[in-house]
Amino acid sequence: MNAAGPTAERIYEAVKACVLRGAFRPGARLDPAVLADRLGSSVTPVRAGLNMLVGEDLVETGTGEGFHMPLIDEPALKDRYAWNAEILGVVLRKPGTRATGMPLVGESGNQAVRTATLFTDIARWSPNVEHARAIARMNDRLHAARVAESTVLAEIDTELDEIAGAAGRRDSAGLRPLLARYHRRRIRSAAAILRQLYRMEDSPAE
Repeated sequence: MNAAGPTAERIYEAVKACVLRGAFRPGARLDPAVLADRLGSSVTPVRAGLNMLVGEDLVETGTGEGFHMPLIDEPALKDRYAWNAEILGVVLRKPGTRATGMPLVGESGNQAVRTATLFTDIARWSPNVEHARAIARMNDRLHAARVAESTVLAEIDTELDEIAGAAGRRDSAGLRPLLARYHRRRIRSAAAILRQLYRMEDSPAE
């Protein structure tokens, strides 16, 4: 690996971490020069990292428009929740026997991280690895919304406990109604979650 490799990777991970935790509001402009200054980097690896995030649908760009966070409206957020539910539904229709690292119910970490871990492990039941890849991508795209959920929805930990319990038993029949209810709650509350998401203040990359 050349000398620029570790720097580019570090910058990519740092910018992605800021994007995922909701450090930038939807629609916010991401200035490579400003980010480079804050990260103690040159502009080139910052641009490279932002372009990688464009490929992951976490950042948008256009001719003469620079980089910016995608704008999210209520239908788009509902579509993300619905697509996440559909992927998991496909997995549960015909789960395979692949081993998983299902976390314990009391695993540490915030609710967004715990949700991502649970859904990734469930997706890994599928003999088709593309299901796990699709869920991993949706975990990233829904992360900020899941952070916002914590101030909008009650009893998320209890909800996740139930999902983790059924998943730990590999109880596909029990998981289906739990996951359906999980996603219905969020689709119904999409407007409130989105309002909270837009309230998140822009904060600099660290």
